[in-house]
Amino acid sequence: MSAANTRTIPGAELGQLRRAARRQLRPGQIVTNVLLILIVLVCLLPIVWAVSSSLKGAKELYQAVPSLLPAHPTLGNYQFILSRRGMEAVPRNLFNSLEVSLVSMALTVGLATMGGYAFARLQFPGRDAIFYGTTMLMFVPRAGGLMAAYELMAFLHLRDSDLGLAIAFSGSLSVPIFIMRQTFLAVPRELEEAAIIDGASPWQLFQRIAAPLATGGMVVVAIFTFINSWGDYLFTLTMIDSPEKMTLSIAISQISQWSSALFNSTAYATYGAQAAGQVLLMVPVIVVFVILQRWFVRGLQEGALKL
Repeated sequence: MSAANTRTIPGAELGQLRRAARRQLRPGQIVTNVLLILIVLVCLLPIVWAVSSSLKGAKELYQAVPSLLPAHPTLGNYQFILSRRGMEAVPRNLFNSLEVSLVSMALTVGLATMGGYAFARLQFPGRDAIFYGTTMLMFVPRAGGLMAAYELMAFLHLRDSDLGLAIAFSGSLSVPIFIMRQTFLAVPRELEEAAIIDGASPWQLFQRIAAPLATGGMVVVAIFTFINSWGDYLFTLTMIDSPEKMTLSIAISQISQWSSALFNSTAYATYGAQAAGQVLLMVPVIVVFVILQRWFVRGLQEGALKL
C-alpha cells in the first residue's frame, strides 16, 4: 500500500486492516497449512506412483535407482493388459465391475431412502429398537458373516452371478439407512404438515416432499456404495467362480499368476501391468466423485453425517 493511499484511510480502519493482516500470518495457521499440505502429498504419493509405474516399461521399472516420473512415458502396459492373449477377460471384468457397482448403488439408494424415511417419520411398534439393532450391524465386519452369506447365496442360487453379487452388496443397509435417517431428520416437519393439510397421503409426502429434499444424503449413500462394491475383493472372490464373471479387482490380483514367459517375451513387466490395472480401478471412482461432489458436499451440509 502506497503512502498516498495510506493517508486516505481513517486511522481506525487502517488499524483493522493491520490486525487482519497479522491474523492471516499467525504462526499457528502457517503450521496448520503446512501440515495439511504434507498430509495431501502423502495421500497423493501412492496414486502418483501407480500412475507413473503404469507408464513405464520393464527396463525403467526395474532400474537400480527408481524415478518418480517416467523418463519415456508409454501406454504399452494398458494396451498389454487389454489386448494380450490370455487377458481378453480384462475388458469384460471392467464391465462386470461397472454393472455390479451401478446396480447395487441404485438398489441401495432406493432401499435406504425408504428405510431412512420410515425410521425418521413413521410411528410403528419397535421402531427405535429395530433401528438401533440395524445400526449395530455396521460394527460387524463382512468377513465375520462370510460363510453364512455363502450358504445363503448358494441356497438362493445367486452364487457365481453378477446380479446376485449386486443384490448381496445392496443388502448392507446399516450405514446407508443411518445416513438417510439423519438426512430426513434435518428436513423441516412444517413442510410435510402443510402437505398433510392439503390432503397428501404418506406416500405423497415421501415422494413429493421428503425425497426431493434428501438428494444430498442420497448422493452420499450412492458414493459410499459405489466405492464399497467397486473395490471389494474378499466377498467377490468368495461368491464368483467363473473368470468371465469376475470383477476388475479380482482380475488385477491375478495378473501375477499369468505366465512369467508372457512378460519376459515383451518390453513390459508384471509390476507395470498391475499398476495399469490399479489405475483403471481408480478412474471410475474418481470420475463418480468429481461428477457428484457438489451434491456430496450438500449432503454433508444438510446433516447426512451428523449425529
